[in-house]
Amino acid sequence: MKPLYLNGRIGMFVALDEPALRVTLPGRAATLYPLQRISRVIASGSVAWETAALLACAERGITVTFLRRDGALQAYLFGESTQREGLLSRLQDLLDRPDWKERYGDWRQSMASRARKSLARRLGLDVDRAPSLEQMGTRLSALKEHYVSPQVRQFIDRRLRGLLCGLAAELLADAGLSAERARCLDERLDLTTDLVNLLAWDLHVPVVELLAERAGVEGALAKVEDVELIQLFEGHVPRLRRLGMRILDRLHGWLVELI
Repeated sequence: MKPLYLNGRIGMFVALDEPALRVTLPGRAATLYPLQRISRVIASGSVAWETAALLACAERGITVTFLRRDGALQAYLFGESTQREGLLSRLQDLLDRPDWKERYGDWRQSMASRARKSLARRLGLDVDRAPSLEQMGTRLSALKEHYVSPQVRQFIDRRLRGLLCGLAAELLADAGLSAERARCLDERLDLTTDLVNLLAWDLHVPVVELLAERAGVEGALAKVEDVELIQLFEGHVPRLRRLGMRILDRLHGWLVELI
């Protein structure tokens, strides 16, 4: 199974052509994407959808992430999941505790500590003496801006974050947290954002390596093409998926011990 990226433009339309999605553009032949081969859909910019196509994705557990043209998250469509139910019920039990916010904050901090150690190792730093995540993030941002302008750096970070939102949605759906079920957690607990924040740290080093490699060949960079960012992201999806699954497994295990 592979993700389907839709780079929206005026006139793009997605319809259901059972058992596939049919994507059409003015002046071009339609393209069919079999639903059984799609893991998730990331739609950027102007993409019109037939309701039946969206429902077909939902029924098959295919998450659809809608991004604005600038790469910012706009909305999610979560499909139904037939897998684990335990995480949702444990999270509901957590929210019944008066001290849930402090407890969950402790768990989130422990995950941030793991991310800090992993990032420090990848940067060749002494794990025990490495600076905070925020300080390392600031330094990496400055390093990116050695190769590209602050505006391009912001575009890169925003675009990759949008792609991470799509992957996080898929991971949560696989864990039993469809949109309907996630609403049971109300707005106090934004697990999707927390998962994206934790996974985002793992992409900093590959981005710097890409920019350094490009600059070594071409000199100063004016921009980075969107297709390059997607290729970089997809190249790291297996690692990101394993990392995301470990994070959710640790969350479930922590909840079992706590509650």
